[in-house]
Amino acid sequence: MSSSTSPASAPGPSSSSRSTLFHWAQLVRLPNVFTVLADVSAAFLLVAHGPTPLPRFLAVVIAGVALYWAGMILNDVFDVVQDKAQRSTRPLAAGAIPISQAKFAGWLLLGLGVAIGAASGYLPGGDSYPVTWFPAAISVLLAIMIVAYDGPLKKTPLAPMAMGGCRVLSFLLGASPLFALTIGQPPFPQYVVGIAMAFGVYIMGLTTMARREAVGGPSHNLPMGLIVTVLGCVMLAFAPQLARGANMGWTVSTRDIFPLMMGTIAFPVVVRAIRAVRTPTPMNIQMAIRVGILSVIPLAAAYAYLGAGSGWALAIFALVVPSMILGTRLRVT
Repeated sequence: MSSSTSPASAPGPSSSSRSTLFHWAQLVRLPNVFTVLADVSAAFLLVAHGPTPLPRFLAVVIAGVALYWAGMILNDVFDVVQDKAQRSTRPLAAGAIPISQAKFAGWLLLGLGVAIGAASGYLPGGDSYPVTWFPAAISVLLAIMIVAYDGPLKKTPLAPMAMGGCRVLSFLLGASPLFALTIGQPPFPQYVVGIAMAFGVYIMGLTTMARREAVGGPSHNLPMGLIVTVLGCVMLAFAPQLARGANMGWTVSTRDIFPLMMGTIAFPVVVRAIRAVRTPTPMNIQMAIRVGILSVIPLAAAYAYLGAGSGWALAIFALVVPSMILGTRLRVT
C-alpha cells in the first residue's frame, strides 16, 4: 500500500514557518506599524530638527513600536471569544496562533515598550538634553491607555476617545526624550500638545466611523466620525501656530504654506469618509478607514518636513510604500 501523501507533496518546515510569520504579521496589523514609526519619529524630528541625540531617537521609536504591537495583540486576546463567533478567520480565533503565546507576547511587548521608553530619557543627550523622566511617565500612561481600550472601554462610547488618547500619547512619547521638568513651565510646549491632540482627534474620528465597518448601514457614528475626522485635519493644519512668537527654525510658514500642505494630504481622506457616509457599505467604510489610517504617514511626514527638512520628510513619507504593499495582503483594521 502506498501513502496518500508523498514526501514531495508534504509541506516542509519553511512553508510552515512562512505561514506562522504571516499569521503573526496579521495579528500585529503589520501595515499599520509604519504609522507609529511615522508619528513617533515626526514628533522627535519636529522638536530636535533631526535625529540627534540618536540613542534617544532610536530608543523611543522602538518603544513606540513595541507598545503598538502589544496593543494589537492584546486587542485580539481580549476579543477572542467574540472573534470566534463573528470573525473566525482572525489568527487567534482560527487557532493559527495559540492564545497562550499571544498573551505572553502581548504582555512582554507591553513591558518592553515601557522599559525602553523609560530608558530613552536616560541615554546620552549631550549638553542640550539632560536626563528626563518624561518618557517613563508617557510610556506608563500609554500602556495603561492601551490596556483600558483593549479591555473595559472597547465596547463603550468611550472607545474612540481611548483610541485617540493612545495616539496623543504616542506623539508625546516621540517628543518626550527632548524635554525635562523646568520649574514654572509646562511639561511640553503648547504646540507639541496641540499637534498631539490633533492626531488624537483625527484618530478618534476614524475610530468612530470604524464602529460600523463590519456590518455597514446608516448610523449616527458615520456622520459624527466624519465631523470629528475633519476637525482633526483642521487642527493638524493649524496646531503649529500655537508656537507663534517663537523662532522655531521651521522650514515653511505655518500661516499659509503648511496648512495648504496638510489640506492636500487630508483631501482624499475626507472624500472617502463622505463616500462612506453617503453609501455606508462595509467596503466603503473599510476603505475610508484604511485610507485614513495610512494617511497618518504623509501627515507625519509633513511635520518632519516642518522641523527637519525635506530629507527626513521623504524618509518618513517612504514608509507609505511598505505599508501599502503589505496592506494588500494583511488586514489594516
